[in-house]
Amino acid sequence: MYTLGIETFLAVVRAQSLSGAAEALHLAQTTVSQRLKVLEQELDLVLVERGKGIKQIRLTPSGEAFFTLAEQWSFIWKQAKLLQAQGPSLSLGVGAVDSINTFVLPSVYRALNNHPNPPLLKIHTSHSADLYEEIERRQVDIAFVLREHVHPNVTVEKCFSSPMVLLRLASPTSQRKSPVHPEELNPKHELFMPWGGHDYISWHEYWWNPFNPSRTKLDSSNLLVSLLQDPEQWAIVPKIVAAAVSQRGNYSIDYLTNPPPNYICFKLTHKNPTRLTQNSLEIFNQYFQALIH
Repeated sequence: MYTLGIETFLAVVRAQSLSGAAEALHLAQTTVSQRLKVLEQELDLVLVERGKGIKQIRLTPSGEAFFTLAEQWSFIWKQAKLLQAQGPSLSLGVGAVDSINTFVLPSVYRALNNHPNPPLLKIHTSHSADLYEEIERRQVDIAFVLREHVHPNVTVEKCFSSPMVLLRLASPTSQRKSPVHPEELNPKHELFMPWGGHDYISWHEYWWNPFNPSRTKLDSSNLLVSLLQDPEQWAIVPKIVAAAVSQRGNYSIDYLTNPPPNYICFKLTHKNPTRLTQNSLEIFNQYFQALIH
């Protein structure tokens, strides 16, 4: 593959003009045009529309599709050059759903950064289904999800279970009893998140009319800290999340009578990790096991 052509193509797209790319690459515009032409000939594709009066470049449909591949190629090429210069080094790609990356894993990340020989960390937040695919394609080395699936080349291991609890701002003026029955909670004041999928939704709909939904629905657990500002507001969250939130302010944590199913986390790894990845995973698991036990 014509690496100079790919880098030139990326520069043209980012600058949106041949002249801008030439300036960014410190090349003559004729050199930029020639490299782009050679790349198109090698691919047997037209990547950029050409014509009189066109000052700002426009990509053809093939050019739009190739842009994503070009970015991936550029990243891989730079990683290969880094490997050539520095030799193999420890690295670890960690993927997790939002709640785990926000409230569970930060202490593990801090511990890893203080390790005598810390791996280079790549931290990624995604949905459970997507993380299975990313482990399969080795885009991440370890992932934490809320759903268990059978997937080729992916090892799935239940790593912890956390009861669901009631999280509210602490109220200095009223005495609250614990545990709390779900019928005592006004759904108009709920900050709702669909923890764990269908089982949690079924439990929630049993206690509160699904046709009279919560006023506020969240798709990011990090928003809880920002939005939980009134003592009347409440949220049902995993205890492990509530413990992390309570470190950021004055919150109360109460158990529920008739609670929902536990929040269960599954750990994903590739069935055939490389030796360097296995070394990084051993360091990671050392700190992760200390967290959950």
